[in-house]
Amino acid sequence: MARRRRATLERSRRQVAGLAEDGLRWGDFAAAAQEVIDGIVPHDAAVLALVDPVSGILTDTFRTGLDDSLDELFIRLELTHPDPITMTTLTGRPDGVGILADHVPAGLHSTPRVRELLAPHFDLEHEMRSVVRSGGSMVAACGLYRAPHRPGFTADEAATLSAFEDLLAAGVRASAAAAAGVAGVARAAPGVEEAQASVLVVEAEGRASGTTATAQAYLDQLGGGPGGTLPAPVRMVAEASRLRQAGHMVSPFVRARTRTGRWLMLRAAPLSGDPGSDRTVVTVEPASAEHTMELDLDLYDVTPRERMVVREVVAGAGTTAMAHRLAISAYTVQDHLKSVFRKVGVRSRRELVHVLTHPCAQGPVIGLGLGATVRKEMLRART
Repeated sequence: MARRRRATLERSRRQVAGLAEDGLRWGDFAAAAQEVIDGIVPHDAAVLALVDPVSGILTDTFRTGLDDSLDELFIRLELTHPDPITMTTLTGRPDGVGILADHVPAGLHSTPRVRELLAPHFDLEHEMRSVVRSGGSMVAACGLYRAPHRPGFTADEAATLSAFEDLLAAGVRASAAAAAGVAGVARAAPGVEEAQASVLVVEAEGRASGTTATAQAYLDQLGGGPGGTLPAPVRMVAEASRLRQAGHMVSPFVRARTRTGRWLMLRAAPLSGDPGSDRTVVTVEPASAEHTMELDLDLYDVTPRERMVVREVVAGAGTTAMAHRLAISAYTVQDHLKSVFRKVGVRSRRELVHVLTHPCAQGPVIGLGLGATVRKEMLRART
């Protein structure tokens, strides 16, 4: 039985590796990967989402068995009622996976997320979560759910879900590369790339009551929902602002990659001169390299020592100066650079600097396909 289970896991891993190697956009990759995972860890609902590692806000979400109508309630519970398997907590665990039932001796309905969200609105009760890390930071998250009449998740299923982390991370990188390819051809929408920050007013129910043409172009890049529903990162950062006004220590700021490979920064604040209102002003603007370089280095699993060299390269230092400042040999500098080039998928320092300092025009890969690190992970999963 154990041998058969291992064979099934390896077959499923090869399937997810193939999906990542296909270079699918995030939503398509997440949908296909969820189907594979469902075959080995059955569930009734699932969420796979890209995450801003600093704020913990979901920025591009695929769902099955759930909808986005209660995103504000989700983030309110997530940020104000912490439990043992919040995404931040799981990031520090070796396996990155947590089963809710293992941590609530008083029962699943003792947790606000089950009692107020999952059970009454979606008829779900059992929950298992995992984080997807790259470069030591959370870049995505996965939540699996089962109905009350189904058995709870097991330790074996948690180990199985953990075994997909490296390949889900590869899928995140591949989807970023796919978006970068689109950005390299299409660039930004006309008039957006050079624009200043734009604003929109968000109502409590997650819809915009006022926006500008440029802000609408940004929203289109982030991808809204049916019927004019705002993109998830906009709704979530607006709710984070309301929570902050209520005295909770949360950050109403998020960085999100658009579906054309651009990085945007979103900040939220209460509407001035409108006391007692739930209306929120969200500012959207292209992100600077200062705000995105570390995210891209996380995405490609660049090590702390390699980052030191990368920062020197971006600052314009030569090999000799870098070796002196970092107290390493010139040969070691070159070795670190070769490793970074392989991971990011570039061939020169000039290309590396362009990738890391032009976040609005390009994603982290410039038309060179997947980085070697991604391909290596695919190969390992296929063998």
